[in-house]
Amino acid sequence: MEDLPFRASDERKTRRNKPVTKQNRNTWLFLAFLLLGGITYLFTRTRISMVDTFMFSANFMIYIGLLISWMQSVRDRLLPTRARSYILTSALLMIFYLLVRILRFRILTQVVIRRYVDYAYNIPMVLVPTLFLMTCILISRGEEAEGKGKEWLLLFPACGMLMMIMSNDIHQLFYHRLIPLSEFHGVVGTYTYGPLFYLMYVWMAVIMITGFVILIHRKYRQNVRALIWFACVAFIWVGLSLINWLVFSPLDMLRMYHSPEIQVFGMLGSFEVCIRYRLIPYNENYTGFFSSLGLPVRITDEAFRTVYETNIPIKAEDAELFSAIKNPVYLDEDTRLLGMKLHPGYVFWTEDERELHEEGRRLAVANELLSEENDLIAVENELKERKAHLEAQDQVYDRIASALYPKQKRIEELLESTSSESDSFLAVLAECCVLNAYCKRKSNLLLLSEDNLPHPNRELFLALQESARFLKCCGIDAAAIGEEYSEFPLTAIHDLYDSFETLIEALLPVMRRMTVSLASGGIRIAAETDTVPPLPETSLPVVCRESDGCLFLTLTAAKGGDAR
Repeated sequence: MEDLPFRASDERKTRRNKPVTKQNRNTWLFLAFLLLGGITYLFTRTRISMVDTFMFSANFMIYIGLLISWMQSVRDRLLPTRARSYILTSALLMIFYLLVRILRFRILTQVVIRRYVDYAYNIPMVLVPTLFLMTCILISRGEEAEGKGKEWLLLFPACGMLMMIMSNDIHQLFYHRLIPLSEFHGVVGTYTYGPLFYLMYVWMAVIMITGFVILIHRKYRQNVRALIWFACVAFIWVGLSLINWLVFSPLDMLRMYHSPEIQVFGMLGSFEVCIRYRLIPYNENYTGFFSSLGLPVRITDEAFRTVYETNIPIKAEDAELFSAIKNPVYLDEDTRLLGMKLHPGYVFWTEDERELHEEGRRLAVANELLSEENDLIAVENELKERKAHLEAQDQVYDRIASALYPKQKRIEELLESTSSESDSFLAVLAECCVLNAYCKRKSNLLLLSEDNLPHPNRELFLALQESARFLKCCGIDAAAIGEEYSEFPLTAIHDLYDSFETLIEALLPVMRRMTVSLASGGIRIAAETDTVPPLPETSLPVVCRESDGCLFLTLTAAKGGDAR
């Protein structure tokens, strides 16, 4: 117990005043930075480039930082409702509004891009008031009222108006150009306002007024103080807008805030009043809500004193709670206690594993019954795999035997018809060697498949080379020359080698010298012969040409390929 956190007796009382103090501090800090942003803008026209740039950048970063910090506070303060989503989306559009203004007036120079950025400048001007009205409708009706979610229908006319604005180049209903389109990028004096421009501002005014009326009408009896503050924010917002529009803009006077800042932070102030004075729905009765959960959950402070607990209590000592923060603790065989650190304290809950353990025991029994069946199935599958492997081998060997049978039969006939003591025995034996060389290489090719055949490969060249080597046994000066690698598919290799063997056997009695090489699309044979015998039929077409006692034969594969 010595490791437990220190228990302060007045900790809860001190913490009770923290939210209000922190809220007031954050409000004054926000206003101070907002004032600082306005002051930095006053120093953006000093005619000193470095100072102007630094102050302008500081002004922009202050405003963006304020918006981002406010978004984070909204995420922390509000429950995850649609109202919070609408407010956060509005804040993102406000950031987009300020960013587009920077791009429009400070960075972009290309005419077309500046023109469309000028059109995009109106996107937040249309959508932010629309989201404000959607939030007001949701606040007045409540999250769980009938017709839930129907407020998003307001986005249809808003998006339709934006599509019309973005396509102004076609119809000119928003800006009516006074100069050619290629030069137009929204400079004052180069256009007049069209009916769509005035319609947009009417839409914004009607939307904002409708939102204010809804809040005032529905909430004035429930939260008068909030509506007073709401009216004050609206008065300051409208007042600053009118002063900026009627005084500063016509005289082009230097000012701390322009219209975008006034609109952005005026809208932000309206949302903040709704949040600060609880116009946005949230659950106040945390204790009652938590106790009725029907789950074993407890929330404690940092000293493990219970703050909230459900109607199913957790029976655990402080030491067990402390241990459960790091690792789960079993209160009994079937109850597991878990804990997690929260910002103000800890949350603990239990998980009932009784059904899980019962299922585990049932599964253990079932696994014992299934294990024997699994062993039998494994043996059966192994036997099936072996059988399939043997059958595949038999099929391969049958295919090889069927393909080589004519040559083997020919070898048998030659050896049976020739005596070992006869003068022609050596010639017959040499011919048998040539046939055996074919049988060997052919069987190797039959063991291959398209899947395991590399590309490029030397299989055809090696077969031709071995046949040429054994032709020397017949007294023929033969050789395979040239490129060794080719890209022929396996079927083309078989056809080329079979046709080559057929031609060689026909030329064997009259051939003195022979070379064979891989060629584009097939193979080329050059042979010196005593006579030109009739050529047998082959599976591939043969082109024959004779020149100066040499016979040139070209075999072309049906499926193409090439020597590499």
